[in-house]
Amino acid sequence: MIVLHDDPFTPFDRQPSRESPGPGPGIRRSAAVPAAYVPHSSEAARLRVGARPLDPAQWVSPRDADWAPTIAMKRALVAERPHEVVACLDGAQEACDEAAAGVLASVGEPPTTETGIDALVDAALRVADDLCLLLPGPHGAPVLSAAVLCSPNRWRLAEKLGGTMAAIHEPVARYDTDLDSPVNAMLVRLSAERPVWRVNWGLSNHPSLFQPEVPPVTPAMDIAGMWFRVEWQTLRRLPVTGAVLFTIRTFTERLADFATRGQPVVHDFADLVAKIPENVAVYKSIAPYRERVFDWLSSR
Repeated sequence: MIVLHDDPFTPFDRQPSRESPGPGPGIRRSAAVPAAYVPHSSEAARLRVGARPLDPAQWVSPRDADWAPTIAMKRALVAERPHEVVACLDGAQEACDEAAAGVLASVGEPPTTETGIDALVDAALRVADDLCLLLPGPHGAPVLSAAVLCSPNRWRLAEKLGGTMAAIHEPVARYDTDLDSPVNAMLVRLSAERPVWRVNWGLSNHPSLFQPEVPPVTPAMDIAGMWFRVEWQTLRRLPVTGAVLFTIRTFTERLADFATRGQPVVHDFADLVAKIPENVAVYKSIAPYRERVFDWLSSR
């Protein structure tokens, strides 16, 4: 069951409470999507990996005003719904240890005393980012082998565990034609010395970071109340195990707040909304609202 509400830090199927770590219904966002992660109209022609070099010392997103409420949300999810947000295949324990050690050292946190998936959970509960590990599968292609995933964007960890990148992204519009080969090539080239970052974006009528299901369409809703959702993703090769650490930090911002950024940014995003292919618009939850979103943004 999906419950419509206004708190990013409350799961998609629950009502916010007074004890919620989030800003609460109707309260302005505490942290905007960083400007560097906002897509531009020039990127609308086709989907692309868009990977950019990442400082090897930066394993996760910078601390901001949403770190504490995001971590509080993650702790609640791990305590109350562990089977939905934590998973690990046999053989991934050493990679979990290596990933946890790297993440914690990168943010100046004491090393974990846990091992295996418990070590990965410990690290994930001390940063705002989700942590996923890809290891070579039976046929050599990387498969999702372990994860602490508390901000899923319309997918369930249990259904994707053990899947290749192509299998994981099967619902993504045009993935097979525009992204499959470039993603595979990037993973082959990925080295411990040269991690990369990229972004994935969409619109939603629901703000929850923990959003494993597609919310029902609400065509009559106020466009100002919709949410701009961005995933900041990093990929790095772990030097000892050779596993790939895939991190995800999710930001959600009300369109009403996004519209205050200034006309050039807002109008460029409106142009992007208008230009993306229809199947991409469907996947990014834009199609039912596309014309109204474009008109609303263009009028700012």
